[in-house]
Amino acid sequence: MSQEAKYSFSVLNVGQGSLQLIEEGNSTNIVIDCNLQSAPEFVVRYFGRRKVGQIDLLILSGTDADHADADGLEFMRNHWEIKRLWFPDFEKDEETENWKQVRKIVAELEKEGTIVENPRAGHSLNIGTFNLKVLSPHDDDSTTSNNASIVVRIKAGEVIALFPGDCETPRWENILKYFKEYLPANLLLVPHHGSDNGCNEDVLKAINPEYSVISAGEDNKYGHPDKNLLKLVKKYTSEATYITWQDGTMLFESDGKTITNVVPDAGQDEDGKKAVAAVAAAFGSRTPTFVSRSGMLGTAAAGMMTQVRPTVSHGGREADNDDPEVD
Repeated sequence: MSQEAKYSFSVLNVGQGSLQLIEEGNSTNIVIDCNLQSAPEFVVRYFGRRKVGQIDLLILSGTDADHADADGLEFMRNHWEIKRLWFPDFEKDEETENWKQVRKIVAELEKEGTIVENPRAGHSLNIGTFNLKVLSPHDDDSTTSNNASIVVRIKAGEVIALFPGDCETPRWENILKYFKEYLPANLLLVPHHGSDNGCNEDVLKAINPEYSVISAGEDNKYGHPDKNLLKLVKKYTSEATYITWQDGTMLFESDGKTITNVVPDAGQDEDGKKAVAAVAAAFGSRTPTFVSRSGMLGTAAAGMMTQVRPTVSHGGREADNDDPEVD
């Protein structure tokens, strides 16, 4: 984090999935979603270089595997202390094996001391100097797993970021009705990976973001982002719109008054390029390379180290998802 930055917001490039890191200096860390299937070693290296020592709040925004991946949750549990966890308490007609495993891990975390909650629309939480306001889910229209997504507004000083998960247009109608005053934001994670039913013009007009980011994998089978929706996002985004498969991991830094610095391909700065070169050299010599919790590379495995794969340089493949998704 640069010296003038008090807060930072990262949207990690994890293919067709979701993972965000929100930080207040080195003191408070909020993580949204846990899809690490594309390259867990990239996440370890990125979190390590960001000096993430613990996760103060982990938000599983949805129940589908591209947001709440059981392997990713277990991986995070094994690498970082998770102090508090939010997830939507949505009962599927037929629970997938992934979601059954997620619920099992959550129950185990609760027994270990993690505070586990199912926040509803209107819930607020102060953590560090962040203020979180939950805008969804709501009993009125949480009829699908996507519309039961946790939509959270995070205020850092005067800067606001909005993370809507896979929320779709029907749910937005009530968010506009009850929480419109909370929608204007400096930073928007575009709903549902830029799907055509993730939001509409009224929603984007109300949010009116400075920066928008779409988390999507290259050549994903859903066609995200939708071309028409992308045009709307760009129309109502005053500064710039980014797509993770094109622009890499996006880092936004703030002094608490404005967004002061935007870093595309944040995992590929000079230190990151050196790490990738080291990985390439190691693979060229067929020597296994490992990354530690602090983000350091080595050729010998030790406790809490993850083997690096070639996917480290680009965020990896499209995430596997055993949950049906409706575009």
